[in-house]
Amino acid sequence: MKNFFLNPIIVISLIIATTFSCASNDDISIPDLDKDNPTDVEANTELLAITDLFTGNVIEFDQVQNGGELVTSGFIISSDVSSNINNQIYIQDKTEDATSGLVIDVELDNIFLTHGIGREVLIKLNGLGMKKVGNELHIGVYNDGAITPISGDDFQDFVIRTNTKETIVPKILTINEIIEAANSDEPLPTILVSIENVQIIDEQLNTTYANVDNNSDVDKTLINCTDEDTQTIILQNSGLSTFKALPFPTEQGTITAILSKNKLIIRDTNDIDFTEERCIDDSVLFSEDFESITDVGFNIDLTDWKNINNSFNIKWNSNQTDGNIFAEIKPGGPTDQYDAWLITKEITLNSVRTLNISVDINVNERDGDYLEVYIVKSVIDDTVTLGNRINTTNSIVPQLNTDGLTTFEASITIPSDQDNFRIGFRYRKQNGSATTEYQIDNIIISEE
Repeated sequence: MKNFFLNPIIVISLIIATTFSCASNDDISIPDLDKDNPTDVEANTELLAITDLFTGNVIEFDQVQNGGELVTSGFIISSDVSSNINNQIYIQDKTEDATSGLVIDVELDNIFLTHGIGREVLIKLNGLGMKKVGNELHIGVYNDGAITPISGDDFQDFVIRTNTKETIVPKILTINEIIEAANSDEPLPTILVSIENVQIIDEQLNTTYANVDNNSDVDKTLINCTDEDTQTIILQNSGLSTFKALPFPTEQGTITAILSKNKLIIRDTNDIDFTEERCIDDSVLFSEDFESITDVGFNIDLTDWKNINNSFNIKWNSNQTDGNIFAEIKPGGPTDQYDAWLITKEITLNSVRTLNISVDINVNERDGDYLEVYIVKSVIDDTVTLGNRINTTNSIVPQLNTDGLTTFEASITIPSDQDNFRIGFRYRKQNGSATTEYQIDNIIISEE
């Protein structure tokens, strides 16, 4: 009898050829993982009805169906192919004009290999629960009032692929529409959106998607080019993404992304199509929304800004609510008296000297008015040379404990002997027992 031995190289080639002849990028066949729409499982509840169940407390789905099986369905809009999204599957209820969406928390990597974008999945909800993070709904394993990610071993039991795969059509929105919805009683759901005519702000030009030397998430601020009211939105990029060291596009164009907690998340860099000439708004001389701050809760240390308190180590800090970052000053101890300055970087005039200042201000625990806003001529070391004061006292919402940030606007005139200036926010605490706190955000200096 003759013995036949295959050349090892031929064997490897045959294995590779067989694998790729049977699988696409999205549909690699993995034993015991791909249960395509078993006949005994079908959706009995729409995803919108599931998300509408949430009223503020953690939902235990076993208590919803009274012993029956609860199954919903949705279409996948996320991908971890570039590791910008990890251990999460985002789904929405329809491929187009979606009305509902949520996040499935899982302990899985390389989800894109079997559960790609556009794939319909069935979710068996018994044993799972739902909670809200920010304004985003998450589902996972319910355990004594808490929600934990679905393990890799249990994943097949809860999330089932069907044979249906469709093209997801993103909902076309403007930044203004997203912001208006976020400030209303009906914020937009977690769905795939597309925003046209946007670009990265000037302050973040020539930067990379995230930090090259660490794994921290990095926020990029996108600004609209077409709406009358200039608005911005945050694009959050993971420090674990494979594209974090790539330069962020400097042109303008369209972004397709998942709307998550009123921020945007891309699946990979193909979601950004910035190929058109950058738009320029010469009327805006300066803007700051503090969203570039990555270490929230510390003294504000923006480039070329000044954060000064010569008497105490109580300075303007960064803080956030529902993902929105702002500057905040607190009163300190009951006997502290001081001046705490937050002063912008230097602003250069064009030709117009009469300008408009717009800033969002919130007042907490108000027992008096301690915030002063000035045109600052110069700052040398910690010595502040003041120009005119901008009167804010009667413009800031006067009642105690206001609900959220309120926009303050004023007209300012820069003296003829100044071509450069700064804006200084001064908390002057002369009363040691003062309790008033201030939060400021979205500072814009523009020509009228």
